[in-house]
Amino acid sequence: MIAVITTLRDSRSAVLADVSSTGARLRGRNLPAEHEDLFIAVDGLSVFGTVAWADGDERGVSFDVPLQPGDEAILRERMVQGQGLPLELKAALDDWAQGFAR
Repeated sequence: MIAVITTLRDSRSAVLADVSSTGARLRGRNLPAEHEDLFIAVDGLSVFGTVAWADGDERGVSFDVPLQPGDEAILRERMVQGQGLPLELKAALDDWAQGFAR
């Protein structure tokens, strides 16, 4: 799933690789640094958080307030639906989110 990441300095897109009620794993280029505050908007849901860890092009984000169980379930369901996409389309979406296809 594509997420929009906003900090005080800029906005960019990233791939929402995993999500739980307390945080998420993001993948993308030039994502915020560890300990940086951010705002994530994905599929009509918005949440504030802080980058808890950084590893290459991946970031772990800790949410300021846990997601409601229904919101987490919706995001997980949509992530599973996205896994049913053809591999070529998933790769193209990942490239676009990470800035390779612009």
